[in-house]
Amino acid sequence: MTRRTGTRAAARTKRLTNTRGWWGMLTACLAGTSAVLLLAAGVAWLALGPGSGGGTAAASLGLAGTVVVLLSGATLLLTAWSWDRWRDQAIFIALFGFVLKIVLMGLLLVVVPPPEWLDRTAAGIGAIAAIVTWQVIEVMVFARTRQQIYDD
Repeated sequence: MTRRTGTRAAARTKRLTNTRGWWGMLTACLAGTSAVLLLAAGVAWLALGPGSGGGTAAASLGLAGTVVVLLSGATLLLTAWSWDRWRDQAIFIALFGFVLKIVLMGLLLVVVPPPEWLDRTAAGIGAIAAIVTWQVIEVMVFARTRQQIYDD
């Protein structure tokens, strides 16, 4: 490896490292998942056609995906906030936020009646797309994050 190639590799590694911690993870997840949802809604709208249910499918997909993004974002926001204040308790607070998110999603499904216009298949696709995208981005960014939990 030449010196020049080594310098490029080091610069690339430095650029890919998440130096903003939980806040960087939250930003990446929000941006990436929002982009995937916009793309999926656009594809649904174009595939079904604007006059034959494409708008309803796109809106349903977007609504379900947005609910997932809001709840996942709130969980990660709680984790980031607690990390800055009570680092030794942050993992437990994050776990509490995750459980609370699952309970809230379940309550939303059971208590809130779906609007009549909702396309359930598209909504399911939107929710699954948001969950999978969010989790993949979260894991990828976390793997590039350097967090010190304990003092050395």
